[in-house]
Amino acid sequence: MNHGFLHTWHLAITPLAPVHIGTGDDYEPTQYVIDGERLFSFSPETALRALPEAARADLLKILAGAPSVALIKQVQGFFYRHRERLIPEAEHVIPVLPSIAAEYAGRVGQTAQREQNGREIINQLRIARTYGDPATRRPIIPGSSLKGAIRTALLDQLNAGASLLPEERNRPSPQGNLALQQRLFHYRPNAFDHDPMRLVQLGDAADQRPAATIGTEIRYAVNRKRHPVLKDGRELAAMAENLRQVLECVPPLRPRAFLGSLTFYDPGALSSPKLPDPRLRWSFADLADACNAFYRPILNRERQELRQRGYLDGDWLTTVEQILASRQADLDANRAFLLRVGHHSGAESVTLNGVRDIKINMGKGNAPVYLPASKTVWLAARDIQERRNLLPFGWLLVEAVPEGQAFAPWPTNLLDSTAVYSANEPDWIAAMQARRDDLQTRLDEQRARDQAQREADEQTQRTAAQQAALFASLSAEGRQLATLSELLERDRRTNTKLAGGELASTLVSLLKEAQAAWPATDCAALADLADEIYRFIGWPASKKKRERQEQIQSLRGKGSS
Repeated sequence: MNHGFLHTWHLAITPLAPVHIGTGDDYEPTQYVIDGERLFSFSPETALRALPEAARADLLKILAGAPSVALIKQVQGFFYRHRERLIPEAEHVIPVLPSIAAEYAGRVGQTAQREQNGREIINQLRIARTYGDPATRRPIIPGSSLKGAIRTALLDQLNAGASLLPEERNRPSPQGNLALQQRLFHYRPNAFDHDPMRLVQLGDAADQRPAATIGTEIRYAVNRKRHPVLKDGRELAAMAENLRQVLECVPPLRPRAFLGSLTFYDPGALSSPKLPDPRLRWSFADLADACNAFYRPILNRERQELRQRGYLDGDWLTTVEQILASRQADLDANRAFLLRVGHHSGAESVTLNGVRDIKINMGKGNAPVYLPASKTVWLAARDIQERRNLLPFGWLLVEAVPEGQAFAPWPTNLLDSTAVYSANEPDWIAAMQARRDDLQTRLDEQRARDQAQREADEQTQRTAAQQAALFASLSAEGRQLATLSELLERDRRTNTKLAGGELASTLVSLLKEAQAAWPATDCAALADLADEIYRFIGWPASKKKRERQEQIQSLRGKGSS
């Protein structure tokens, strides 16, 4: 819709391939645990809230140590051991591949390697985060990433394959170099008001899928040679073949998963020294034409090369070709366009034709060479050793309608072909939730038991304190009677009936002592307690029995006098 000098388009973006837009932040193994094929991430505050007091004390003891590799390992191992406490409280859950889950279980808290000097190198098990909404934890394709990709295409169109001018060399930037951009976009150094992209604004594209869907997934990024290099009849692997990279990615083939906006500012006939060159003002069709002219050949060439190498996932390739065929008319008419964004988009997608000069490392001790095309490609994999069923990174299909118009429905046949890529999501979510619910139930039950035990312990302590206070208030004879009574209760609990045991011996001693000096009331109490004790442990032999009975009767006589 045209609002005077504003022309806004709605964008519907379909990720054709996994997309990782780096943030500089990672999922650290001290901030997540992997259980099954699920990564549960949590904040430090959540972890402290979830852990019992004793575990928190253990963690604080670990953290009190000097920063070291050993400390990191201890913290990793600590959270892994307490994962069943942390899982119900986790703020975010992401699917992980079985290979990544196995790697985690085998390495968490362990030393990855040891240098020759003995210094340990800890495998941090970091996973690079993709850009997202910190509140909802849903992914976002930033407007800056979209704009940067569009900028590359527009610069390439203006450059038309020409080489750099001599004075433009040795000034690198993502799109070739800054001097080249200034020449093509007609603005002087530091005069960014004249940059024509200032009149093109792209909003962040937010994930529109329901909250009960998988927002991101974890994949390996692996490096493979674009063309075979043989030695002695065997193909050589890429130098980076065994590098470990694990990335959080937007999953591919979710139709129109992201919605964004594109706005053109049209100054019209307005003249100002701060406005860009009026010859560099684009319509939507101009922009789409530049993007398709730049990115479509790259995608076509990549599909062909990777298919010939046997790298590509065949089902993915078939589905992408169906989507592109269904959108052929819109792409040809520049009503839709292709973009490539994010990490591992490939050097060809972020540099201009004619000025591309890609640094190729030739191995230790050898000088690098500079070529117009890279020799390797980074691909998304399910296992670090995988060489088949791989996917490229970063490809987007962007559809657009003017503000106020609606998108035509996504073709039914494409809905069917793309649905298989999210078909397992309900089962995964249900299993994940069942796991959390089960652990939460067990945790609630354990907390209830712990609470009951705490209350019982507190009651025991109160009773003991009351008994201690009462015991302290007794006379010396009263305390001896109380002690004797406790011995009787102790032996009753264990059904211990020993004629020569502590209970019987203590009673005999007190019977003698009471005859000589005890007050009458305490004598009567001892007589009653003695009868009770002998009924429990049994009376001694006949002569001793008569002696004890006479002692007891004598004490009663004192108590009644």
